[in-house]
Amino acid sequence: MRRTVLSRGISVTEDIKTDILFAVHPPGEKLSVRALSERYGCGASPLREALNQLANEGWVVRIDKRGFFVASSSELEFRDILFNRCFMEAEALKRAMSLGGATWEEGIVVAHFRLTNLNRGQVGEGGVIDQKWEAAHKRFHMSLIAACGSEILLSNCEKLYDLNIRYRFLSGRLSYPQRRLVDEHNRIRDLVLARKTDEAIAALQSHYRETGRFLFGNTREEGESTHEKTLAG
Repeated sequence: MRRTVLSRGISVTEDIKTDILFAVHPPGEKLSVRALSERYGCGASPLREALNQLANEGWVVRIDKRGFFVASSSELEFRDILFNRCFMEAEALKRAMSLGGATWEEGIVVAHFRLTNLNRGQVGEGGVIDQKWEAAHKRFHMSLIAACGSEILLSNCEKLYDLNIRYRFLSGRLSYPQRRLVDEHNRIRDLVLARKTDEAIAALQSHYRETGRFLFGNTREEGESTHEKTLAG
C-alpha cells in the first residue's frame, strides 16, 4: 500500500511540475489541495507529498497557515537563469563542437528535422504551446551540446532549460507571431554544423536573450556585469 502511495506521489509531482512549467498554474497561484485533487484524480496524501517535494525543488512555496503557492517569477530570477545558461552552454557548445563527430552531427540534424515538422501551437493570449513541440525543442537544444563530454555539465544545462520554460512560455504570448523561431533555430544549426564556434555561441546566446527582451526589455551582454553585481551584493 505504501509503495502505491509513493508511486502516485511521484506521478502527481511530475504532473503538477509540468503544469507549472507550462503556466497552467501561473506564478503566485495558490495550490488548493481540494482543487488539485479534482484535477489530478488523487487523494490528499500523495498531493501533500508532491507539494512538499516541489517546495524542496523550488517550484512551490509553502507559507505557514496559508498553504502552498506556485513560486513567483521575477526579472532577477530570469536574468540569473539567463546568465548561467549563456555561460554554461557556451562552454558546453564549444566542447561539443571540438569533440563531436558524425554521430553527434546526425543527432542535431534529426532533432532539428523533427522540431521543424511539428506545429508549435497557438501561443497568443490565453494560448498554449503544444507539449510535443516543447519536447522536440528540448531535444534539439540538448543535441547541440550532447558531445560536450561532461554529464555534470549536461545535467546542469538541462536543469536550467527546465527553469526557463515558463519564462519562455510567458514571452511567447508577447512575441507571437513576430518572432521567427524557425529562422533562429536554422541559423544555430547551420553555424554549429559548419563548426563556426564563435558565431554559433553568439547565435545561441542571442536566441536565449530574445525571450527576456519580450518580457523585461533589453538583455544585452553588458547587462550581465550588472547581473553579477546584483548577485554579489
